[in-house]
Amino acid sequence: MIDQSRQITRATFLKHVNRQDIYSIETDLGYVRCKRQGLVMADDWAVSYHKSKLHGRTVYYFMHSAIEYVFAQA
Repeated sequence: MIDQSRQITRATFLKHVNRQDIYSIETDLGYVRCKRQGLVMADDWAVSYHKSKLHGRTVYYFMHSAIEYVFAQA
């Protein structure tokens, strides 16, 4: 999956994933929703967004601290 991936923008990533799921994960990782309250995931230079194939299916994922969080349609 990683070898086949291509980096995409956060905007493209958000078009293809369930936003409630990503917002929940962001909260679990310690990000805040409002810049006035601290670091938002969108501004974290260490987070990258990707599109790839996994078991023949298109997946979207973000990488945070060398961990891939993968989103696939059910």
